[in-house]
Amino acid sequence: MGLQEKRAYTAIEEQYVTEYQKELNAIVGKELPIQINWDTFELEHIKFVPSVCLQRLMDAMKEVCKDNFGKEAVQESIDKIEVNCIPNEGAEENKKLDLTGKTFTMTACWGGHHSGFFTDLVIREYLESKL
Repeated sequence: MGLQEKRAYTAIEEQYVTEYQKELNAIVGKELPIQINWDTFELEHIKFVPSVCLQRLMDAMKEVCKDNFGKEAVQESIDKIEVNCIPNEGAEENKKLDLTGKTFTMTACWGGHHSGFFTDLVIREYLESKL
């Protein structure tokens, strides 16, 4: 990872990720760390993390956790969220949501064509089917 990538992801973390983390913890009712695997991101995709990835995650979690049943299910089933980025080419076929153990992993092209990432509805439906 080069200097530009390090500066870009540090700026995103400082400006956005901390606030999204606080929001997620409040929605879920517990500390639920978001681990963004920055080394999987190309420079041009880093800037889309807040709007394309994290906002969709927040919107999905708000719906999943809209009542105590959803909050309890998330609190009991998820201890960490991991975010990975894949290349735009082939992203539609290779994007993946996975809940294994207590880690929810979202792998997609967060800065490419809309077919290569997940909407909040898809994230919500996936989680609700696994909880």
